[in-house]
Amino acid sequence: MKSKKSPLESAFHFLSFRSRSEKEMLDFLIKKDFETDEIAQTVLKLKELDFINDAKFDKEFIESRSKNKPKGKKALMIELARKGIKIENIEIDEKELATKAISRKSFKSKEQMQRFLYSRGFSWDTIIGIIGSHER
Repeated sequence: MKSKKSPLESAFHFLSFRSRSEKEMLDFLIKKDFETDEIAQTVLKLKELDFINDAKFDKEFIESRSKNKPKGKKALMIELARKGIKIENIEIDEKELATKAISRKSFKSKEQMQRFLYSRGFSWDTIIGIIGSHER
């Protein structure tokens, strides 16, 4: 018979793949059916040990997204909100991210490029600027 992992062991396993926000960790532990007080103690311990730090998490997340799958400010804010992180103002260079995003793909038309950038959450001002610089 297998013994059930403790909430802390489960949390460390969950964190072994990538950093997590506090909300992600809470949702994970609730889904695993741990008791409310065990969950609270585990999250508190993880915060004390700096394994959960939403301020660091948002910076790491934005940096990772910017390198691997560039998205616009709007899309980043939506993704972070789903992870329990509320940011009023993200400091990013959307034009640089949009340029990165389109450099990995080829487009048959400027409309296709517009749709792609819009679907990635880039603002119309950024899209117009990028399309304009590619027409020259």
